[in-house]
Amino acid sequence: MKIQLIDSNQERVTQLKQMLIDLHSLEVVGVQRAVYTLPPGGLDMMFFTLPAAERWHPDFRSHDAQILATTCDDQRKGFPPLIITGFNLAPEDPKDSLSQVCMILNRVLSAARSYNDQNSGVIKTLGFWVMDLTRGVTAEELSQLLHKELMPE
Repeated sequence: MKIQLIDSNQERVTQLKQMLIDLHSLEVVGVQRAVYTLPPGGLDMMFFTLPAAERWHPDFRSHDAQILATTCDDQRKGFPPLIITGFNLAPEDPKDSLSQVCMILNRVLSAARSYNDQNSGVIKTLGFWVMDLTRGVTAEELSQLLHKELMPE
């Protein structure tokens, strides 16, 4: 499965490309304008925060990223066939941004891999808006988290 990090901040795109060059399963994609509800084409799945995923009626679960199908009408409008949601944090979860982004990456990638195992590798490309992963987290910190999550053991 290929991971795409999508951003309209060209300086950050260049910076992330340099920091993540050794992660062959990851691609950093620059777009002219970040229109949150219109991800670039070619994705099989896109990560959406819970508020952004409301149109697909997610369950507001703690710690569970949910995979939801989009409609044919959604797909005609540019959405991928599947979305994967964020999740609610529990009161005892860490409050710092770095820990929360780590949790998001871990849970989302785990759910996507599990879905692929059960569905013959349907998800070839999973997209994330960089802005969803960098609120309170630097590009360097994001790079470290992605290396930890994506590098083979």
